[in-house]
Amino acid sequence: MPKRLTRLKDKSSSKQGSPIQGGTSTGFEPICAVITTLGISAVAMLRVSGSGAIELVAGYFSQAGKLLKAPSHKAIFGIFQDQEKQAVDEVVCILYRAPNSYTGEDTIELCCHGNPHLTQRILQILLGSCRLAKPGEFTLRAFLNGKLDLTQAEAVNDLILAQTSLSETAALAQLKGFLARELKELLTRLTQARLSIELAIDFTDQDLPALDEEEFLLLLQSILARMDELYSDSSQGKILREGFKLCLAGAPNVGKSSVFNAFLRQNRAIVSPHPGTTRDYLEERISLSGLPIVIYDTAGIRETFDDIETQGIERTAQILESSDLVLYLIEPGQAISHPQGNHLVVMNKIDLLGFSDFPDRSAWEQYLALNDFEDVLPCSVVLENGLQALEKAILSRINLPQNLAQKPFITNARHLSALDKARTSLKTAIGTLSKGMGYEFVAFDLIEASSHLESILGVISNEALLNQIFDSFCIGK
Repeated sequence: MPKRLTRLKDKSSSKQGSPIQGGTSTGFEPICAVITTLGISAVAMLRVSGSGAIELVAGYFSQAGKLLKAPSHKAIFGIFQDQEKQAVDEVVCILYRAPNSYTGEDTIELCCHGNPHLTQRILQILLGSCRLAKPGEFTLRAFLNGKLDLTQAEAVNDLILAQTSLSETAALAQLKGFLARELKELLTRLTQARLSIELAIDFTDQDLPALDEEEFLLLLQSILARMDELYSDSSQGKILREGFKLCLAGAPNVGKSSVFNAFLRQNRAIVSPHPGTTRDYLEERISLSGLPIVIYDTAGIRETFDDIETQGIERTAQILESSDLVLYLIEPGQAISHPQGNHLVVMNKIDLLGFSDFPDRSAWEQYLALNDFEDVLPCSVVLENGLQALEKAILSRINLPQNLAQKPFITNARHLSALDKARTSLKTAIGTLSKGMGYEFVAFDLIEASSHLESILGVISNEALLNQIFDSFCIGK
């Protein structure tokens, strides 16, 4: 898209190599979109942003004079009119003058009554003077105008799509800039290291103090240690975006579908006393203590001559392999086996063992000892709190850092991959320096490490990357 590429060239040619900071409108053509969900509501909102946005809306507004003269962040009530000056709806226009707007451009947010027909009518009238915004284009402009760095821009979409409280917390922390500040600090320290090694290369024949390699090595190791800490803390961060994959597996008729329904608190899966009822896997999302969980109910594993059931069992095998944790269900009287992989063995239907209440840890351990069992969790969909032990065990397998709202944390696979590449380049630089292979090679590795961190922030990027990121946004954001 030409305008994205042109703006990117302007950004990359700036003196500091960082996104252009706000202060003037970009000169982009005006765009508009409905920024609230479609459907009947009390109020709907449309956004118009870009060069001439205020004058454009004023042409359809009964209080045009007030709007054109108003200061930024002013709300003005009036009538929105069509091209023939016929009233369409009563509206409130909220004015944001550049650079003090979401996009960094002159912007109008127009509030009308939440009738979808009215909203679309107003949009069609506006489209006579501007074009419809592409997915994520408002946030793209905010990035190009230096209102957000790339981590914050991506956090906007994460916050919109978050389905649990912890996912929202992590996205909001990233939007507030915790991750960006940490990465900028790492970049600053890498830049200091690069300057030191470049000076050692360029002025070897000058009467200057030689590079203290021991001190320089300690600097690189300290930067790497912080990168390692951030990577380790964030290694399970994708769980907050994609969900922790939990698979219910076991022989037919051990109650997998009943447990599945109990987690969902609704009858999603068909439950039957006849083995082989579930022939394909079911997938649903739940929130467990604020964590997103993707839970699968799978076909019972057994020998069968039924072609359809065989296909279901084959799909079960694929789900087992890709899951973060497998709950392998058995029932009383069934032989206990521990399958390979990351799993927990769960004895379902413990109410059939004579327990009238869900057993506490002591009572359950006593039962296991009397029956020569070990490493088996209790479960019942009949007894009160019958999933309690399972929920605690699942949460113990998810090692997320504490205080997500107050610390840098990576949930984006692109960010985590780039950080890992930066770590690799820095490790190579340390190895190169330790082996005395020449400062030029060390400098090259440090440049590589810096470029990977810069790609996260969007200091250096390309049109294809930006399109890929912002095309995943909804229209209106």
